[in-house]
Amino acid sequence: MFEILNQGLLGFIFWLNNFFNDIGITIIVFTCILKIALAPIDFLAFLEELKLQRIRPKIQEVFKKYRNDFQKQVEILNEIYKKENYNPFFITFIQFLPLPILFSVFFVLNSLLANKNLDLFFLKTIDLTQKNYYLILTVILFQLLTIFNLPRDQRKAGFFFFGLIALFLTQFPALFNLYWLANLLLTFLERSIFRLYQVKFGIQSIPENNS
Repeated sequence: MFEILNQGLLGFIFWLNNFFNDIGITIIVFTCILKIALAPIDFLAFLEELKLQRIRPKIQEVFKKYRNDFQKQVEILNEIYKKENYNPFFITFIQFLPLPILFSVFFVLNSLLANKNLDLFFLKTIDLTQKNYYLILTVILFQLLTIFNLPRDQRKAGFFFFGLIALFLTQFPALFNLYWLANLLLTFLERSIFRLYQVKFGIQSIPENNS
């Protein structure tokens, strides 16, 4: 299955590159198409996050009130989850759904780097086979912006993953940095659109400073 997915994504990238004849632009367009394809999953995750924000004060109150009674915690939390139509396993499932595609993308990028017949320059100036510290710095800045855009209670985990991502990206050629930067920018835009939708249709959440 992974082999079929890998070959499908690789073939699609080569097909796109016939139009742009620039692998950097092709990767940006490919990332945009992929983000649009995965947007329904991202939106489901966003809606579940709003539910969690709304019920988090109740959850914290339960943990505080029944800190020594695990059975009572489970009983009351199940009541809260049922009332709010929230399933903690569902949001975990949603968040893991895109992972096979993410792994395939990194396999495909590695395959592109190994292709000796492919011009791997972005805008004819940036060698995507080499490390590019300007791209790395840009990725780090936007990654930090993304973390500060998270609810307060999620930032600690965000900083942990930020360290892992920064370490990861400094070890790889610029092609990976370009993909990750495009993905970050599109994710930021996507979340902004989701929030506009939330405001327009009055989808409830709690204020950030109460989370």
